[in-house]
Amino acid sequence: MKFRNVVTFISLVGASLAACPPDLKSCGEACYSPASYSCDNGVLCPLGMKNCGGACYSPNEYHCNGGSLASGASTGAASNPAPAPASNPAPNPAPAPAPKPNNNNNGWNGWNGWNNWGGWNNNKNNNNNWGWNWNNNNNNNNNNNNQNTNTNPAPAPNPAPNPAPAPAPNTNNNTGSGSDANIAGYKLVFSDEFNGNSLDRSKWTPEVNCWGGGNSEKQCYVDHPETIFVKDGQLHLKAIYKGSYQLNGSDKCTLDNEGSCSWSQPIISGRINSKSNNLAWKYAKVRVRAQLPAGPFLWPAIWMLPQDDVYGTWAASGEIDIMEARGQDANRISHAIHYGGQWPNNVYSDKLVDGVNGQSGFHVYGIDWTENTLAFSIDERTTYTVDLNRSFYSGKGDNPYTGNRQPFDQKFHLLFNLAVGGGFFPENQYGTFDPAAHSKQWTRPEFIIDYVRVYQKQ
Repeated sequence: MKFRNVVTFISLVGASLAACPPDLKSCGEACYSPASYSCDNGVLCPLGMKNCGGACYSPNEYHCNGGSLASGASTGAASNPAPAPASNPAPNPAPAPAPKPNNNNNGWNGWNGWNNWGGWNNNKNNNNNWGWNWNNNNNNNNNNNNQNTNTNPAPAPNPAPNPAPAPAPNTNNNTGSGSDANIAGYKLVFSDEFNGNSLDRSKWTPEVNCWGGGNSEKQCYVDHPETIFVKDGQLHLKAIYKGSYQLNGSDKCTLDNEGSCSWSQPIISGRINSKSNNLAWKYAKVRVRAQLPAGPFLWPAIWMLPQDDVYGTWAASGEIDIMEARGQDANRISHAIHYGGQWPNNVYSDKLVDGVNGQSGFHVYGIDWTENTLAFSIDERTTYTVDLNRSFYSGKGDNPYTGNRQPFDQKFHLLFNLAVGGGFFPENQYGTFDPAAHSKQWTRPEFIIDYVRVYQKQ
């Protein structure tokens, strides 16, 4: 029997205790904030919810009967917990249809239970020669107001993760419904409102590979209707736990780095790009309205890569990360650019933006890219600005550039993807990714995109 509003299955595997920062408590191997969660017989649950056989539930709607959930409010305070379930994932109930653009869905009331859940789906950097290899790296962290310039590709330091899957309350009421697609002085040169019943393949090309982005990510990107689909006017990229998946005859691998077309991964997910359709732009405004997935080790990204490798392979020809996020950090968004030289002589600069909960509602992520400036924004509030009128040479190896602004003076195309795990989640901060166990903690493993719009000056 499936229940709506049965929040999640959270199974903590192992008996060792986590070493937690002073402001966090330990629940098995996980650290958590007591202001948001409680530890009920070794299972993390949002405050006000109880554990029943590894599932968190609302006692106002359900009760625990011999380790199984039953409808009807609890009559007593006891949660009647049963032993945690085995390590195999519980059946995957799915979320209700995604909210329409002008609905502001905050917190737990913004989604309608598990009835359509299909598991997980995620991945980022899987593009020819765009290896991330975050572990081979010399870090030059110049941290000033969360803005860093680093050798690629180690991510900027982050506080200890909050392992619980619940989205935190939305702290920004402006969710950027963006009903008006017009911007004074600019022409709308590209848009996709996702109003049909399927992906518009004249605009987007799904990627198919199991490489893991050169970053040890744990997904195969596949062109399946359950990982990439359009529903209720929105694009969904969904991560689904499979245990082990290998591309088969119906999967046409688009990238065979290191012979990875024959690799197996525990998860399938979705990734699309506009490169193959020659949709790329130089100097533009980009706006994407999206809601981020909720769950540990989920890694959604809105980003851009060069249409042509004018200055050499990654990252000499650049990369623009409009939005990246970690599932454990519900209230943090990352912006970044990559440049400097071909790997491993590349570096990156980034900005971490706190106080915006991308999981609990829709927000508009954007860039304003001109000849001299690259300005990142969330809900039309500028959050990070890069001066382009300078040299972007890293100082290591051969200099691929002959002047200022390079490589950010060429056309770039768009990519959307949902990655899972990998070097974006350092073990000393986020722990070891266990696909079977952590997939049970996902409350909404879908990256939902309402629209994408690109403008250029008239």
